[in-house]
Amino acid sequence: MTELPSEHDLLTLPKVELHLHLNGAISEATAATLAGRYGEDPERALRLVDGHYPYPYSSFHDFLDAYLAANSFVRDPDDLEFVAAEFARAQAAQNVVYSEAQFTAMILVRQGMEPQGMWAALKRGLAAAGPEVRIGLIVDVIRNLGREEAEATLRLVEEADAPIVGLGLTGVEGSVPITEFVEFRAAARRLGLGFTIHAGETGADPVQSMVESLDILETDRIGHGVAAVRDQPLLERLVRDQVPLEVCPSSNVGIGLFPTLEVHPVVSFWTAGVNLTISSDDPPFFGITMIDELRNFVRLTGASRDDLAELQRRGARAAFAGEEVKARLLSQIDSWADSNNVRNETLASPAR
Repeated sequence: MTELPSEHDLLTLPKVELHLHLNGAISEATAATLAGRYGEDPERALRLVDGHYPYPYSSFHDFLDAYLAANSFVRDPDDLEFVAAEFARAQAAQNVVYSEAQFTAMILVRQGMEPQGMWAALKRGLAAAGPEVRIGLIVDVIRNLGREEAEATLRLVEEADAPIVGLGLTGVEGSVPITEFVEFRAAARRLGLGFTIHAGETGADPVQSMVESLDILETDRIGHGVAAVRDQPLLERLVRDQVPLEVCPSSNVGIGLFPTLEVHPVVSFWTAGVNLTISSDDPPFFGITMIDELRNFVRLTGASRDDLAELQRRGARAAFAGEEVKARLLSQIDSWADSNNVRNETLASPAR
């Protein structure tokens, strides 16, 4: 009988997290500190309920209200450095050794933050956890805002001095034709950056959104992708082509896409052979952590230690990092798996 991972395993496993938002990683405590800096009452300004964000949310737009309220207090580079440092330390505490954090730069620029100071603050903050914790940025565009937003974001990226590894497309699917972002996708290739799209999550036709993301923009990865469970040909395509899916179960439940984790398609995807990874998306806004997500994954799928190691290897292989970084991540994961195998063999050996 396969032994399930222990709490010690969940903590010590070197983790790779590919789908979370820096703008969505502002904890209640961090947001309250920022609100206080500007003379606002945190409970009222942040819509806190007993000190927490008001999850679960009635809709995606209800979630966005809380998300944007927290971001409204990130007004200068010192605020951003504080947010980035707290995020980096939280990842380090969970032994998330590599993260790709989506960052909606234009939110802060529209609030008046000067780009050069913004990028410098990010670099300082993300370095707070030390050199053993690597964090790359995926600079995303909220698709609802159209091609002009993509062009403005691209100008920021081209002039940035920051650890940018990819570009991304977020927002409500179908709000703007995906063809509006063909040049944005081409720019990612030109700059040697990865490309990921939120698809198969929201909008009138999330299945079609996934198909267009693959066919028109030829995305490297898909964020969420849960609508594929409703379309067998698409599901078979994902398995055949091993398209990396960045699956975030708790956030999907938190915005009402599924009533409980038990009916989330993560089990179906895992069983079907989808090339999925697990991430926490906007962790404080859903009251979870990466370790919580992996604990839930084990509970739902019966995943073993070896399965958890393979899940992290998938993340490393799908990462937008350079080959040297990927090799180092795979080595860390293999060392963890090997150490567990040695421990099990020792426990199984008869006493002399």
